[in-house]
Amino acid sequence: RTKVTVVAPPGKLGIILANKTDSKGTVVSGVRTSSVLADKVSPGDRIIAIDGEDVSRMTVSEITTIMARKSEFERILTVLTTKAQTDDQPSAGTGGEVTSNYR
Repeated sequence: RTKVTVVAPPGKLGIILANKTDSKGTVVSGVRTSSVLADKVSPGDRIIAIDGEDVSRMTVSEITTIMARKSEFERILTVLTTKAQTDDQPSAGTGGEVTSNYR
């Protein structure tokens, strides 16, 4: 798994968390097509931190409470993902730049 940082804007995120929590984080079980994070998180990803706070051993209800409490603000999610970065998707932190070999 790859650790990525995802910036979640204020408001509802449209992700569904599974009641499966272990020391590796809470699993994302679904992502709504209308989700602001649809292109950033995938089912099977694990949320391990919110705004730098370790949530890897928290229950789904505890994580939901934290997310709701911070819903009026931008949140930084640290996620373990199985999704491979592809050439047409800029990786986190690149500023959105995509380079090509054409000159």
